[in-house]
Amino acid sequence: MKNQMQPVTVAIADTDRGRRAGYERLLQGESGIKLFTNGASGKEAGDEKLLSGYPNDRAFVNRRLKPRTNVTANEDEVARIKRLKPLVLLVNLNLCTDEDYTLLLSLRHECPEALMVFLADNSVHEDTILKVLEIGARGYLKYETVQFHLSGAIQAVGRGEAWVPRKMLGNIMDHMLSQQANA
Repeated sequence: MKNQMQPVTVAIADTDRGRRAGYERLLQGESGIKLFTNGASGKEAGDEKLLSGYPNDRAFVNRRLKPRTNVTANEDEVARIKRLKPLVLLVNLNLCTDEDYTLLLSLRHECPEALMVFLADNSVHEDTILKVLEIGARGYLKYETVQFHLSGAIQAVGRGEAWVPRKMLGNIMDHMLSQQANA
């Protein structure tokens, strides 16, 4: 009997629903990846207990899947990800705003078991990337490489590996050594 690998469960944290939908389209049908979305059934969304507790109340379940209007977009996104419980979490961040950094910290605090890979544009400086990796992100992809490497990054991080551009490895090591020397 063959030992089959479990698919890597993935959710995307992005307050821009259109951009999130684009990433979801890239991952649809990818072998070895199970994508959690807001449109997922209760079972896929990790709400088996919710469904079993309210088998005849689909309105209750549907209400749980809708964004809440009495909270910020970041709070709603954190609550959604916490409910989905993915193994790998793609976090879309430009890190140009305090709001983006707050989202990352909130996700790290509320979903500590999720292995984060963040997606960003070229405006993000290397010292910011190092800072994000230092607080727990397992990988980084530039927007321009997402269509080519997203599936591979998810699979690698799901196996416990890191995913960063090779040319950054030396700087990551230097940063770790300087942190250790300053401690």
